[in-house]
Amino acid sequence: MNSQAVVGTRFLHVANGTCTTQIIESAGIPGRRSIWADPLYEGPVPGGLTDAALLQVRARFLAGREKPDVSLAWSGPDASLDPANDLGKWRSAIEDHGAYDELILWFEHDLFDQLNLVQLLTWIRERVPSAKAVSLVSVGSFPGHPAFKGLGELAPDELASLLDRRQGVSEEQYAVAMRAWDAFRASTPEALDDLRRGNTEALPFLAAAIGRFLQEYPWAGDGLSRTERRLLELAADRGANLATAFSRMHEGEDVYYVTDTSLAALAEGLCRTSPPLLMFAPGGGAQSGGLHGSVTLTDAGRAVMNARQDRVALCGIDRWLGGVHLQGVENVWRWDDARRRVVRA
Repeated sequence: MNSQAVVGTRFLHVANGTCTTQIIESAGIPGRRSIWADPLYEGPVPGGLTDAALLQVRARFLAGREKPDVSLAWSGPDASLDPANDLGKWRSAIEDHGAYDELILWFEHDLFDQLNLVQLLTWIRERVPSAKAVSLVSVGSFPGHPAFKGLGELAPDELASLLDRRQGVSEEQYAVAMRAWDAFRASTPEALDDLRRGNTEALPFLAAAIGRFLQEYPWAGDGLSRTERRLLELAADRGANLATAFSRMHEGEDVYYVTDTSLAALAEGLCRTSPPLLMFAPGGGAQSGGLHGSVTLTDAGRAVMNARQDRVALCGIDRWLGGVHLQGVENVWRWDDARRRVVRA
């Protein structure tokens, strides 16, 4: 620790997950540690709710998502902590203002982190005293890591070197975060689409992350999200072992990285559409987290993947993307890749 790690300063480190907090500890960086790590790009995040009400919405979603039987393809352990307790504990750690002198936020460039960051900055602005020092470590690359995906891949000494690169959170950063958080929770996607093309320089990784998030809307032409299409492509030849497919899901991705739980839920969803787009075959021990089994394309899946059928028109949709609830088969918001924006079908 050097110039900016003032001797005697009590830090509270809030990071994007326990992997990063463990590296902070291994690096010998002093201070208490907590996380803020809700997969906000999955499940409902509706606007018009108090933080307490939204916490309950998210806790119910996470509780269902983390059950061992969340997917045909998932045999991982149940969540070790109740989600409501986790979400509440994250808040309580920051609300204990007397326990720290400086709050340091550690978040990277990807979609998971950027959504958590805009929520967290909005929450902090309303609840942390203005006199309390709040700083941010936010990076999208690191020397010696040409395919940098996140803070969790850094060695302790590498992570420690970022401490002196932290900067106090500015009014502009709070303002952009609050606009983004409101737009993300809106019931239609226009405000979020407009925001990413406006001035978001105060949070330099936000626009790209939002752009990738919008590609999770059904695409004009085939009705598949970008992630759904990738899984169908991997299963197109002779099927895909899900544990093996997990790493390949990230090929070509810069800011969107699915978790093993998310991949299992995605596979389950595509196996349970009517008609099903994938067929699941059990077998094989879990090789990545709790993933097991394989998926193959059905005739309907192949027709959708080749754009001979539209996934939404054929199967319907019931999915939340932030505050937008996509339902039914008609008038569903779509991603128009030629125009690079979201349009109403």
